[in-house]
Amino acid sequence: MTAHTAVVFTRYMMLSLESRESNDERSLGELFLYFSDEMSDITWIQAFQLLLQMFRELAADHLDTTDDKIDTLADAFMDAVPALLKSKLQAAKIIEH
Repeated sequence: MTAHTAVVFTRYMMLSLESRESNDERSLGELFLYFSDEMSDITWIQAFQLLLQMFRELAADHLDTTDDKIDTLADAFMDAVPALLKSKLQAAKIIEH
């Protein structure tokens, strides 16, 4: 029984080692590696900045309104943002205090 248990554990250790060494993030070629690296480069603050910029551009393109009204609408949106998120955005200087 002891020998059998030793063989089973030895086989498990060998299979675990093989599994650990054979895992490769580039399993779909370098495309997967480049894609995953690109996704990790942007922070959520940068993503929010991009979304806010896109909102302003779309509003300017599709609404017959002045820049002042777009700014007022963006400010109203930022006022509606939850307090925790607003404090993070203020710390990142995306919105004014």
